[in-house]
Amino acid sequence: MRIRIQGKAWNLRFAKSKELKRDYGHCDSPKRKSKEIVIRDNLDPKVELDTTIHELLHAADWSKSEEWVDSTANEIATILWRLNWRKVDQ
Repeated sequence: MRIRIQGKAWNLRFAKSKELKRDYGHCDSPKRKSKEIVIRDNLDPKVELDTTIHELLHAADWSKSEEWVDSTANEIATILWRLNWRKVDQ
């Protein structure tokens, strides 16, 4: 799926765990030509929400520290989960 964040185009896709090894997700540098955000496809729904937000925050502001991205993503995911936001398969 093609998405835009901060005016830059990214390919967002879900991948098997063997591709990501131990990671739940990955975000390419915004300077890369064919940028991707990749999320592991077999995560628990709440972890998937947290991971997706985490990688989107990296895309939005590459300069933020991993600690900031991690804590902010977790806070946002927790709030959205408490508001009953859930992924609906299409």
